[in-house]
Amino acid sequence: MRILIVDDEILVRIGLKTIIPMDSEEFQVIGEAANGVEALSILETQPCEIVLTDIRMPEMDGLALLKIIRERWSQVKCLILSNHSDFAYVQQALRLGATEYITKLEINPSELMQKLRAIKEQLLIEKQGQNAYTKLEQKVNLYSGEVKEKRLRELVLGHSSRREVEQVFSEFQLGPFPAPLSAVAIQIEAYDELIQNNRFQSDRLLSYTVKNVLSEILKKHGNGELVEIGGGKFGLLTGQLNTEVLREMQSAVQTFLRISISCGVSPAFEDACQLHHAFEQADHSLSYRFYGGRACIVHYSEIPPVPPRLSEPWNEDDLSKRIDEGDADGITQLLLAWTEDLLAKKNVPPLILREMWLSLLHMFSRSLKAEGTDIYSVTLHENQYPYPVIRGAETLQDLADWFVGWIPVFMAYKRQHGKDKLRPEIQTVIRIITEQYHLPMKVADLASKVGYTENYLSILFKKETGKTITDYITNIRMKNARELLKNPDYKIFEISERIGYADPNHFSRSFKQLEGMYPTEFRKMYFGHRTS
Repeated sequence: MRILIVDDEILVRIGLKTIIPMDSEEFQVIGEAANGVEALSILETQPCEIVLTDIRMPEMDGLALLKIIRERWSQVKCLILSNHSDFAYVQQALRLGATEYITKLEINPSELMQKLRAIKEQLLIEKQGQNAYTKLEQKVNLYSGEVKEKRLRELVLGHSSRREVEQVFSEFQLGPFPAPLSAVAIQIEAYDELIQNNRFQSDRLLSYTVKNVLSEILKKHGNGELVEIGGGKFGLLTGQLNTEVLREMQSAVQTFLRISISCGVSPAFEDACQLHHAFEQADHSLSYRFYGGRACIVHYSEIPPVPPRLSEPWNEDDLSKRIDEGDADGITQLLLAWTEDLLAKKNVPPLILREMWLSLLHMFSRSLKAEGTDIYSVTLHENQYPYPVIRGAETLQDLADWFVGWIPVFMAYKRQHGKDKLRPEIQTVIRIITEQYHLPMKVADLASKVGYTENYLSILFKKETGKTITDYITNIRMKNARELLKNPDYKIFEISERIGYADPNHFSRSFKQLEGMYPTEFRKMYFGHRTS
C-alpha cells in the first residue's frame, strides 16, 4: 500500500517515516508534502492508496485537501493527524470521508501500524467487492447485448407482427429507427478461406474482430444497430443511409484487418417495422456481388430486371458434340463470350445462374459416364472439385476463370481414361472398391488381391486413373451417399454407416469437400427442387 505523508512540521514527517519501515512489504512511503497544494501535485503524478495528513497547514489545509481527494480520488483512504485542540476539525474531517485519526503528540508506533493495517484490510475488501461488481456488471451488459442482438436477429430473419417489433424496440430502447429505414447485408469476402487458413484461430474470433471495427464506425456516425447473422454475414439497420459510411467501413476493415467486405443495400422503407422485408431485399442485393466483384456496394435500385425468359446460350446437341470431340478451344470461346455478356447485362439472378453452370457441368459428367467413368475421377484443377467451385465461387469472373482452366484438364483425362483403357489389374481394384466400398478398406489388402506391393499399386493406380486409391474410394462412397440422401427415410448417421464411415462428422466434411455443401444442405436442395 502506497502512503503519502502531508504535514507542515518536518519533524513529524521524519518521525512518521521512521515508524513506517522502509523495507516493509506492507507499505511504501511514496513522498511527503508540507501542505495540501504539494500533496495534490504528488497525487496527480503517482498512484496512492493512503494519505496521512495534518489538518492545520498553510496554503491549503487538511480539510480542503480532503474535499478534493473525495471528489477526484474517492478510493484513497485518509488518516488524520490531529492535536488535542483540533477535535472540532477532526469531526469535520470524518464527515468529509476521513477513515481514522490519531493524535500527533501521542503517536504510538504499534498503534499507527495497527490503524494502517486496518485501513489496508478495508481497501482490500473494497477492491475485491469492486472487482466482483465490475465482473457482474460486465456480465449483465454482455448478456443484455447478446439478448438484444438475438431478438433483433429474429426480427430480421423471420416475419414478425408489428406488435412484436414495437415490443423489442421498447424493451431495448431502440427508437424506433427514424424513417426511412434502410437495411444493409454485409459479407466478409473469402470467409471460408480465411477460416481454413486459421489466420484468426476461429470463425468466432474472425466475426468478433470484424464486428468490433464495424461497430466503431457505426458509433462514430450516429444511430444504427449491427446484428451478426452468421457465416461471416452481418445485418445493419439504420435510418437515412449514407453510402460513405459503408465505404468507410470497407476501408477500415481493409486497413486494420486486411479483409474485404461487400454490402447489399435495401431501398428506403417509410415503415420502420418492416425489418424483415428490408433485410431480405438487402440480402438479395448482396447476392449480386457475384457480378460486381469483391468489396462492392450493390443497391437494390441498381439491379436490372430479370428477362421474361431465361435459357442457356448453347445448343445442347452442339455442345455435347464438342465435348465428345475434345474441342476445348471451341467450348472455351463459347463460355468466355457467355461470361462477357452476363457481366455486361447482370440481369440473371445469381442463384439461377449457378444452376445454369451446374447444368453445363452435367453435360461434361454425362460424357464421362458414357465412357465408364465419372466427373469425380477427373484430375483436380487448383486442388478443387467442380461442384464446390460452382456453388461457392464468390464472383462470376472467379467461376469462369476456374472453369476455363479446368476444361483442358477434363479433356486430357477423357482422352487418357476412356472406356476399356485401364489395365486389367486396375479394373479389378476398381471393381472391388465399387462392390465393397461400405467395408473397411486398406490399400495393402487391395494390393494383395492383384499380386502387387502396396507402393507399386498406389503409383500405378494414380498413373492409370489420375486419382489416389483413397480419393477413388471416397468418390465411390460419396456417389452412393448422394443417392441415399435422396431417400428421406435414412438419417445422416445411418447413411454414414452404410457407406463405410464410423464418424458422421468425418462423412459430412468429406461430402462438403466434393459437393460444396454439407449432406443436410444437399438433401434440402434436392427436395426443394423436387417440390418447386
